[in-house]
Amino acid sequence: NSISSLTINNPEKAREMTIKLSQFLRSTLSKNERQKNKLNEEIANAKLYLDIEKVRFEDRLEFMEDIDKYISDTEVPSMILQPLLENAVKHGVYESIEKVTITLLCRREKDYLKITVTNNFDPESVSTKGEGIGLRNIKSRLKLIYNQENLLSSRKEGNIFTVDIFIPFINKEN
Repeated sequence: NSISSLTINNPEKAREMTIKLSQFLRSTLSKNERQKNKLNEEIANAKLYLDIEKVRFEDRLEFMEDIDKYISDTEVPSMILQPLLENAVKHGVYESIEKVTITLLCRREKDYLKITVTNNFDPESVSTKGEGIGLRNIKSRLKLIYNQENLLSSRKEGNIFTVDIFIPFINKEN
C-alpha cells in the first residue's frame, strides 16, 4: 500500500522502496527453510525491513542498536526480530506525529541471550490497538523451540513500550 501511494506522490521513493522490498523478500526467502539463523543475520534482515519503513516515514523513524559483539553468532529463531520491529512501527510511528526511536539491545544475561526492543509512543494518540497476535506467535514459537513458557515479556512504562526475549544458550561453547 505504501508503494502504491508513493507511485503517485513520489515515484522516486516508490522505486527506492520497491528495491528495498525486493532485497528484504530475497533475504527472507533464502533463509525460509531454516528454523534458526545467526543473530547478526537476523539483525541484517530486520534492518532491511526498517529501511523500507524509513523510506515511508523518513525522519519520524530512528533506529538505534547496541549489540554485544561476542554474541553475534548466537543462533536465534528465524524471523524473530522482524515482527517485534513491525509492532514498534505500527504502534509507535503510525500513531505518532513525533519522532519514534526504536532501540534494539542484545546482551548475554547468565545462560540467555536477552534481546530487548523498545520504542516510544504517543500515549495520547487514538490507538489502533492490535490483537497481540504478533507477540503471541513469538511466544508460541519460543515455547515450541525451547520448551519454556517464560521467554517473552512486554511492558509499558510511561510512553515507552518494551519487549524482552530470552534465548537459551545451547551448551556448545557457553
